[in-house]
Amino acid sequence: MDEAITFYRSASDLFPANHSGRSNSLSDLALCLHERYKKHDKVADLEEAIKFDRAALELRPPGHHYRDKSLSNLAIHLTDRFLKNDSDADIDEAIALHRSALDLRPDGHPRRLNSIRWLSFALWKRY
Repeated sequence: MDEAITFYRSASDLFPANHSGRSNSLSDLALCLHERYKKHDKVADLEEAIKFDRAALELRPPGHHYRDKSLSNLAIHLTDRFLKNDSDADIDEAIALHRSALDLRPDGHPRRLNSIRWLSFALWKRY
C-alpha cells in the first residue's frame, strides 16, 4: 500500500495542477490513503484522502464522466471522519454529496444502487 501511495503521489505531480488528467491519480491516491486509514486507523491518512478527494472533484466539473465517483468517494470519506470525530458538518456535507452523486446516477445506472446504499447509511448515522 505504501508503495502504491508513493507512485500515485509521483503520478499526480507529473501533471500541471489544473490538468484534468491529474484527477485520476488524485482520486486513486485518495482511495489508497483511505484504505490505509481503515487498516491502521491513522487519522492523518483520512485527512489527506479527503484533501485529495476535494482536489480531484475540482478537476471534475459538472458534466465530467467521473464526477459522480468523486462526489461519492468524498462523501464516503467524510462519513468515516464523522464516525471518528462526530462532526455534524462532515455528515451534513456527506449527505449533500451523496444526493448529488445520486442525481448523476439515474434509474438503470450501474452505480445507482451504491449511491442509494451509501446515502441511506449516512442518513442513518446522522439521525
